[in-house]
Order: sequence, then structure tokens, then C-alpha cells
Amino acid sequence: MSTVIERLLMVATLVAFPVAVAAEVSMEPVPPTPVAAKPEAGQKLYRTHCIQCHGPSGAGDGPAADRVYPRPRDFTLALFKIRSTPSGQVPTDHDLFRVISEGLPGTTMPAWKKVLSEEERWQLVHHIKTFDTMGVFADEPAKERIVIGQPPQVTAELVEKGRGIYEAKKCWQCHGRMGRGDGPSAEGMKDDWGHPIRPVNLTKSWRFRGGDRLEDIFRTFTTGLTGTPMPSFADTLPEAADRWALAAFVKSLSRPQRTSQVLRAQRHVGEIPDQPDDPLWEQVEFVDFPLAGQIILEPRWFTPAHDVITARAFYNDRETALLVEWDDGSHDDGGNGPSPLDRVTVQFPLEDPAALDGEKPYFVLGDPKHGVELWEWSGDGRLERRHAHGAERMEPVAVGSLRAQGRYRDGQYRVIFRRSLTGEKGEAGFAPGRFTPMAFHLRDGRHGEEGLKMALSAWSDLLLIPETPWTVHIVPVLLALLTLAGELWLVRRMRRSAPLSV
Repeated sequence: MSTVIERLLMVATLVAFPVAVAAEVSMEPVPPTPVAAKPEAGQKLYRTHCIQCHGPSGAGDGPAADRVYPRPRDFTLALFKIRSTPSGQVPTDHDLFRVISEGLPGTTMPAWKKVLSEEERWQLVHHIKTFDTMGVFADEPAKERIVIGQPPQVTAELVEKGRGIYEAKKCWQCHGRMGRGDGPSAEGMKDDWGHPIRPVNLTKSWRFRGGDRLEDIFRTFTTGLTGTPMPSFADTLPEAADRWALAAFVKSLSRPQRTSQVLRAQRHVGEIPDQPDDPLWEQVEFVDFPLAGQIILEPRWFTPAHDVITARAFYNDRETALLVEWDDGSHDDGGNGPSPLDRVTVQFPLEDPAALDGEKPYFVLGDPKHGVELWEWSGDGRLERRHAHGAERMEPVAVGSLRAQGRYRDGQYRVIFRRSLTGEKGEAGFAPGRFTPMAFHLRDGRHGEEGLKMALSAWSDLLLIPETPWTVHIVPVLLALLTLAGELWLVRRMRRSAPLSV
């Protein structure tokens, strides 16, 4: 009961004393809502598409709420993160329409513009506002919104200025020095509903809730994210130029996601680097492999800590090396009491699928007919190798020629798996030019992930790019010379056979 009262007092305070807008925050009138409300239509649409997560009363307590992270929005207190209005104010109807239309990256909130018409999305906007138990939308509707303006040209000087602001304002205390959400204040954070929340990983721009354009990041710094520990910087950074610089620095920390079904291993002449931070690894193309919760077998895991793992690969005449990396805000290496260890597993078929008419093992730990080999590295540096024919039939085997070297730094793990190219007895071999199925498992100890509670990928392929034979370079040259010789011979013959003119 006390928690509910505290929340009501918080909302009442925000309504009665909205945060003052800094002088450099330009405002403009909110445009009118283009579609009038049709209560019955909005209610029907909500019951069809939204009630499963947001619940019958809009309190974010639908039957699916406990199985998603972050939890669905509670509409009853009119606290919304993504807005174009100052901190403490309700969003505009256009703000709600944009979120419904575009969805929220990194959550289970989809882009409804792919399913619903514009008219239907506007009806959902009207219906969502009816869940406001405080009457804020009716009493204090948004009349003005922030003007973002034209973003500046991003230069090295602007990014460096933003870096200084990031340090001075101690953004790193939550987001970490490299922006991976591993700052010293990150542990134990909760939102205004009492749910655990972690600072966003600034290197994953595809997960930014309000968008990853420079304008979107600037807007977030100006408005803050209501209901979370993320404040508005409109007062602490009153000059718009400073907020643009901070946005530019945050943008510089991220990169686009690069996905593929095939990881191409480059042939390397000489020794393959055995340290995860060797600069040579940065010269190899990488692939981001999406992960999802293991929801096939009991215990099902609907809220995995990780959504992606990145991999690169090398090979030479003797061995194959696979570098995997993933961001983790906590380092669980066995020194954190009861928390399980952080673990990464790479999965391969025990047999070459080409010899089995292309049939792969079941992607979750294989099946009785087709087994898999598992390479597992734990946060304490331990390496294990297993064979599995399903979750209930798993046995440890000797590591053989397999080796691993890993490290954790600045919120990121990097682990190298190395193994002989042909493999020893009982090991699946690798061959240039052959597609080898590969999958990944990740377990976050602090998140309580162990056993079948994990994030996992579907099958992809590892391809060792064959060495280019010397004939590839010689044959085109020979063909060109033969063609030229043929043309010269033809010209000479035509000249000899041509009649003489008098």
C-alpha cells in the first residue's frame, strides 16, 4: 500500500511542479490530433492486440507481463519514457502515436504500423489515455513540445567535447567507461514501479528505445526518460550545443548491427594470435548472431540477459581459431557468492551433415539420432567439452586439442577457442570450402542463468575460405594473351587476302 501511495505522491508532485524548461530549449505548440476518438473501436483494438501484455486495466499486468523484459508499460499513472515534452509532463498524442507505430527497439513492443492502419493506431492512442487514473491527460494536457532543430555536423572536435561532458557529468557511473552499461552504479537499479532495470548499453544503437538518430539521442538528453533513473539534462546542460556534443559522443560509441548466416574464416599465414585483444583480430570481418531465450524445454527462459553474440574466425595450415565476444554488465567468475558462473558455449554437429543428406541435429543440444559437440568456457577460465544427444543425454569428453583463452574488461568478454584443423579422434574436423553448422549459447550468472536457462542462437555456418590457387591469377592472363594473339593472326590473314587496288 505504501508503494502505491509513494507513486501517487510522485506523480502529483510532477504535475504540480513540472520541471522548468531551460532557456535554450525552444518550444512550439502541439499540433492538433488528426483523428477523433471512437471509444468502442479503441477498446476493441486494445483487447485484440494489447491486453495480453498491458492487462485489462492498462496496469502492465497482462498474462504475458512476467515473461518479457523490460515489463510492459503501466498506463495508469501516465508516466511515459519517450516524449517530446519536458521532464514531468505527459506526452503528446503524436508521441504516443509514434511509439505505437514504430515500436520500442530492444523490447517486445512491436511496430504496429506493419499491422494496423493509421486510423486504428490513432484509436489506440485515445484508448490508452483512458487508463490514466490521475486524470493528468485531462487536467494537464501537453500544449507545447520541444523543438529539436537541425543537428550539427559531427566532427572529431564535437565528439571529443562530448567525451569530456560524459566524464564531467559522470555518465560513466551508470553506463560505464566504454558505454556498455557496466558502471559502478548499475547494479541494483530499479524503475519507479520497483522493477529491476539496467542502464542502456550505448554501443548497441539498435536497442535505443526512442531511436538511434542524433536527433533522437539529443531529445532523450533534453527530456529524460520518465519512470527511470535517466534524468533530463535540460537544466544541468542548459546550452543546446553541449547536449548535441554529448549526443555525438554517445553516437560514436555505437555501431550498426551486422548479421549473416555465414561466418567466413580467413586463411592466415603464420601463427594465429592467441590473445583476445591482439589488433590482428580487428582486421577480420565479424558477424553479430542474434540470441533468444530457450523456451522449448523446461525450465523455459523467457527473459534472457543477452540478445547478441559477435564472432570472428581465422585458420591456418594447422588450426582453426574462433573469437567470440559479448557485453555483460557484471563479471561472474565464481567470486560473487551464490551467483552461477558466466558461460559461453559453441555447438557443432558431431557428424558432417553433408554425409547425412544435409540433416542437422536439433538446434537445442541435438537429438537422439544426431549428436552435437559443445565447447564451453566459464567465467573462471575453465574449459569443458561435451557430447550431447539431447538435454537428458550429455557426457563430458576430453578436451583433446581444444584450447581457450578469455578475458573480461570494461563490460565485455572476449574468448578465443582454438583447435586443430583436422581434429583428433572423436572430434569433428574442419575443411576449407565446407560449410560447418555452428550455434551459440550464453548464460549470465548474475541473471540466474544456468542449465537450460540461457540465451541461444539458431544454426548458422562457419566457412573456411579456401586459399586462392595460383591458377586463378595466371589463367586470365593466358586467356588474354591467347585472345590478343588470335586477333593479330586474324588481322594479318585478312590483309593478305584483301585484293590489290590499281
